[in-house]
Amino acid sequence: MGKGQANKPDFVRDINTAIMEELTAGGIKDNAAGLAGELKEIEEVTELCGLRFNGYLAKIETPRPRGTLDEVIVAFTREAAGAKGDITIEAIRENLIGSKVIAAGVVQTLKDFESGKVLVFILADFIRTAKSPMMQDDVALRGIIAHEPIYRTTPRGKRITDISVIVKNELTGNKCFIPCICWQEQADEVAGWQQGDTVELLGRYQSRQYEKVIDTDSGSRERRTAYEISVQLINRKELAANVCILR
Repeated sequence: MGKGQANKPDFVRDINTAIMEELTAGGIKDNAAGLAGELKEIEEVTELCGLRFNGYLAKIETPRPRGTLDEVIVAFTREAAGAKGDITIEAIRENLIGSKVIAAGVVQTLKDFESGKVLVFILADFIRTAKSPMMQDDVALRGIIAHEPIYRTTPRGKRITDISVIVKNELTGNKCFIPCICWQEQADEVAGWQQGDTVELLGRYQSRQYEKVIDTDSGSRERRTAYEISVQLINRKELAANVCILR
């Protein structure tokens, strides 16, 4: 390797590192999400996956750099939205559907034990409308790898490693398992890491459609949406031998 190559700057990595530093306040925060997109749906809820929660559950669309739209699930209270006085959900829908919004909070997961499905969402502590915000979909996490990384190759030849990162559940005080997906060279590297390693990462909240086989005999399938963090930058901070794995 030539001398010039050794010192070649990686601008994308530098930019991603700066974004992660900003979201996590220089490493002080272990979980941070910044979002700006278009509000597509909203409903008033009194629970999330059986857990008491008085507030709203919304779907916000954010575009990827190449134009594909991701559907982001956001939960928030009236206080987070700065709501004052009495306002009906019908009035909220009429005034806000189609509006641009900005939100900040943390990524969380909750399991619905009746359906078995896992809700991956942003719990926002701030959400407001904005006339023309710069579209954003950034998530920064620091946590422990919950299970052995799963390495695979897609039918189109892309290399992928799936990991689950443990963070604090802000609603229960226990823990959340955040699904994350690494690509190509990062997938190759992360595939060699271990359960219990501490990592920090920057990524995007991503949604994707897939078909799940419901009945193996008939071959019937159901179209579903998966939600996960698509990793752009990831670093291993501590090895498993040096940390206590949460159980």
